[in-house]
Amino acid sequence: MNMRWGALQVGPESAGASPGPVCYDKGGEVPTITDANVLLGYINPGHLVGGALKLNADKARAAFVERIAKPLGMPVERAAYGAHLIAASNMIRAIKAVSTERGRDPREFALFAFGGNGPLFAAGMAAALGISRIVVPPSAGLFSSFGLLYADVEHHYARTFRRLLRHADLKEIDAAWNALAKQAGDQLAIEGFTGTRAKLKRSASLHYKGQSYDLTVSVPDGPIDAAMVRHLEESFGQEHEKTYGHRAGPDEPVELVAIQVVGSGLREGDAVPQQVKSSRAEPRAQASRRAYFGDTHGWHDTPVLSRADLAPGRTGPLIVDEYDTTCVVPPGARAELDGAGNIVIALGGA
Repeated sequence: MNMRWGALQVGPESAGASPGPVCYDKGGEVPTITDANVLLGYINPGHLVGGALKLNADKARAAFVERIAKPLGMPVERAAYGAHLIAASNMIRAIKAVSTERGRDPREFALFAFGGNGPLFAAGMAAALGISRIVVPPSAGLFSSFGLLYADVEHHYARTFRRLLRHADLKEIDAAWNALAKQAGDQLAIEGFTGTRAKLKRSASLHYKGQSYDLTVSVPDGPIDAAMVRHLEESFGQEHEKTYGHRAGPDEPVELVAIQVVGSGLREGDAVPQQVKSSRAEPRAQASRRAYFGDTHGWHDTPVLSRADLAPGRTGPLIVDEYDTTCVVPPGARAELDGAGNIVIALGGA
C-alpha cells in the first residue's frame, strides 16, 4: 500500500508476501490491508490463528499514520477504512466480471464468502453490489482445501478448431470431438473411474464471423450433424443475447473456434459430509472490541462471538472470530446459523 500521485494505491503485494504486513513484526515497513483491518478492529491482534500469531498493532498504527494518514491529511481510522474499501472494490471488479459483464444481475444471487479474508470483506462488497444475502461456510478459511479433498476428479481437454459451422465438414468435427472424448475416457479409466462413475461433457467456443470474442455453450450428446449445428447456433444466439443484450439475425454465420471435453470421475456414495465441524476449539479471546464501520456508523464496542454463539436473527455489529477466518457483520445486518452450520447474513431490509 503506497501513496502515488497523491492517491492511495493498494496492492499487488499480499499478506503472504515477505516480509509481510507491518503488524507481523517481521521487518515489513509498508502498511498492507491486513494492517488496515487490524487498526479498524476487525482482526484480533492477540488471537490470530488461535493465538499462534501475535500482531503488533501499535507498530502497524505508527506506520499507517506516517505513510498514509498524514500524507492524506485525515484521521488514521478514515485512512484505514478507505484502504479497506479500495481492497473491496478490487474484489468487486472480479465479481462483476462473472456477473454484470456476462448479463447476470448480482442482486439475484447470494454472495458465498470463503477464505481467510472473504467473510471479513463480504458485507461491504454485498452492499455495494446490491446483494442482500451472504453465506459463510464452516471452516471458511480452509474451504478451497476442503473442496480439493471432496471434489470429483476432472480432466479438461481442448483443441482449437476454427470452422464456419454451416460450411464445415461435420464428420471431421465429430471425429475431433470423439478423439478428445477418448483421451478423457482413457485417463479416467487409468484412475479407476469407469462405467457410471465416468462422465463426459462437451462444450464449444463460438462467435459470429468476424468477432474477436467468444462465448462457450454446452454441447449435448449425439452426432455432429445438421440438427446439432442448428442447436449450437441457437444456443450461441441465446447466450449472446443474455450476455450482450442482443443477437444477430438467423442468416449471420456462426464460427466454431474451439472444442472442449471435460471428463469427470465421480466419487462413490455421499462424498461430501452434510455438516462440517472444526476440530479446533475456539477459545474466547475477547468479549468485545472496538471496531470502525465508516463515517456513517463510526466506532462501536462490537461483540466478539464464536460461530456456535450465533442466536437466530442476531443483529450486528458483531464479529465472529474463528481459527481460520474472521467474519464481520456490520450494524443493522442480521446473522444466524442454518441447518448445515453456515453463517447466513441478511443485510438491511432483507
